[in-house]
Amino acid sequence: MKSTARARQIAQFTGAAALLLLASGCQTYQQQSADLASSFRNASIASAVASADKEAASKAGGKDELLWRLEQGATLRMAVLADETQLPHPPVAAPKDPAEPVPVAPTHTEIAAGYAKRSNTAFDQAEERVNYWEEQAKLKVGSEAFSIVTNQANIPYRGRAYDKVLMNAYKALNYLQMGQRDAARVELNRSLQRQRDAVDINQKRIAEAQAEADKAREGKVEDEKGQTASYDVDKAQADPKTGPALNQALAESTAPIKAYGDYVNPFAVFLDGLFFSIAGENGADWERGRKSFERLASLVPENPYVIADRDLGAAAAEGKAPENLTYVIFETGTGPERDQIRIDIPTFIVTSRLAYVGAAFPKLKFNGDYASSLTVTAGGQSAATATIASMDSVVANDFKNEWPTILTKTLVSTATKAIIQATVQKQLSDQSAMAGLIGSVTMTVLNASTNIADTRTWITLPKEFQYARIATPADRQLTLTTGTQTKTITLDPGVVNVVYVKSVSSTAPLLVSQILLK
Repeated sequence: MKSTARARQIAQFTGAAALLLLASGCQTYQQQSADLASSFRNASIASAVASADKEAASKAGGKDELLWRLEQGATLRMAVLADETQLPHPPVAAPKDPAEPVPVAPTHTEIAAGYAKRSNTAFDQAEERVNYWEEQAKLKVGSEAFSIVTNQANIPYRGRAYDKVLMNAYKALNYLQMGQRDAARVELNRSLQRQRDAVDINQKRIAEAQAEADKAREGKVEDEKGQTASYDVDKAQADPKTGPALNQALAESTAPIKAYGDYVNPFAVFLDGLFFSIAGENGADWERGRKSFERLASLVPENPYVIADRDLGAAAAEGKAPENLTYVIFETGTGPERDQIRIDIPTFIVTSRLAYVGAAFPKLKFNGDYASSLTVTAGGQSAATATIASMDSVVANDFKNEWPTILTKTLVSTATKAIIQATVQKQLSDQSAMAGLIGSVTMTVLNASTNIADTRTWITLPKEFQYARIATPADRQLTLTTGTQTKTITLDPGVVNVVYVKSVSSTAPLLVSQILLK
């Protein structure tokens, strides 16, 4: 009878711990976003839009709303580029009164503009959260303290630098799609400012991480019950087993880094130069365009089109308006995900009851299924797009800058919980063997739920931005080809045209739209 009662008691405690596991959020972001990722990467646009809309609505007001609004905005922007065969038209309701005329179905241009507007609404909601968290930055300690006893994914997602820069760049593109140039100008200004602000934000983040490491070393980190433990982050990183594993994880995550500079997105710089050189209204605008193209030439000197655009920017600044040009922007593939890996970290440096404990760290995972370039054929001539921005590199560079903070928070959080667990378990074991067993089961399940890496990242980003520039052909016909995918379009009337092309995988259909800059 006693053994039965004990078994029941253990089961009750285990069940309670399992509930804690579920409450703390045991799924990684990869698992949470699997449906969207699958639809998006298969270019199942209607399904992707429905998934993004559903998730964004369910996360409204929550800790992950900002991220899901970014996913929603990017997914709706993909719908902007779809043609009639790739996205079903909205149904047209018949009038209740037979005497009334049947409503005219919206044109494809009107449908695209509707998606562009919805996309910007999602990005506006994301930006509201970005601005809120930036204003609340000084108050974040209270909300992040909970991460010591849960996991880093349970603190609000405040947005990374590349999120913010591209968020405003995408909004500018949507406004250009809708013909709202003044609004596009505002977003380009914001995108530029985001890049400038990111450096200061990172310096503050590193300082805060160091302060947290000092606090842990002094034994001032405590859990929700006020129990404390000390931990030396520097000694942990110097451990002969832990150090190399951490270095290897970082090296694999930062392998694609190119020499762009901290928090610089060359695509945003390109878009700035293109807009102000082509659609500029005065000398100040044209000078800004010139500077942006000069900066782009220093960031991606290997791109064969950039030098010509640097010269174009200089000519525009002198009042020589460019004409008879077509730009083809190619957004290809999907950006990196964040996976999680287990690395053993030392705890024997503060307690003899534990040697090592497994800690979950994020790691970038890059997607190799993408169209490596796009061939543009016009007027009997062909040109291949060239990369202006590797988002793998942009994200990896941000990851590198965030790594010291990730290390500190993960080491302190995991070690503190493990050390406190060992202490509590010893106290319970001293009371009785049964109490020690119950405590061990409960704490093990609880720690399993909280030892999860923060794998949240904007997954609907592209892998690369590329472009080509050609003289507009007399017949205004362009053929776009990549792999087995081919599309022929007729350029809209204009002096300078922009053709925007998106491909989400090596076999996905091409999504194409046009923007008239001049």
